Amino acid sequence: MATSKLTVTVPDELLQAAREAADGNLSAFVARAIRDQLLRDAMILYAEDSARIGDDLDDLYSAAEEDLCDN
Repeated sequence: MATSKLTVTVPDELLQAAREAADGNLSAFVARAIRDQLLRDAMILYAEDSARIGDDLDDLYSAAEEDLCDN
């Protein structure tokens, strides 16, 4: 997997807590945090769509899942 370097600005206390929690690998910790947030955001969108559209969306996702599993 290709990687990119980035610069971010965070409060000092947040950086200190992240460094302590990262167990020596802040890059992996930040990558995991971004990935987790993207997943949470996607789950929220799915829940909102499900509530708005109802069972039709579940049927669509089920059909897509079946199609993927068949291939």
